[in-house]
Amino acid sequence: MALINLNIVDTPIEEQTNFGPDMKRWLTTTTDIINTNFLILNQAITQLVAVGQTDVGGAGAGPLTVTVPGMLSTNFVNVTLISSSNPVTITNVTPGNGSFTVTFSGDPGASAVINYQVFTVQPETGV
Repeated sequence: MALINLNIVDTPIEEQTNFGPDMKRWLTTTTDIINTNFLILNQAITQLVAVGQTDVGGAGAGPLTVTVPGMLSTNFVNVTLISSSNPVTITNVTPGNGSFTVTFSGDPGASAVINYQVFTVQPETGV
């Protein structure tokens, strides 16, 4: 996977603007927030192992196994239920070597589509 080069946004040279003190402070704070989120995004991308979408429906509430080559039991998995035939929620996700399991609150029916992201560690959240 290629890394995305996220350049740091330079803080404006306040003396070269015609903004008042409040606007200058807002501009500097906004730039700092953007830079912090660029760093968090870059870290998440470098720690990304795999992403995917799959239909795990038709096999009951689970636990249902999703194969992810290269995944380790120490990885962090984020799973989102996109759609299901029956109204259910995800109750448990357990990482394993080469796969993870997902368990639902009930039988999702014939179709339960999930999105997943696997990271080496749990990514930081934004500001």
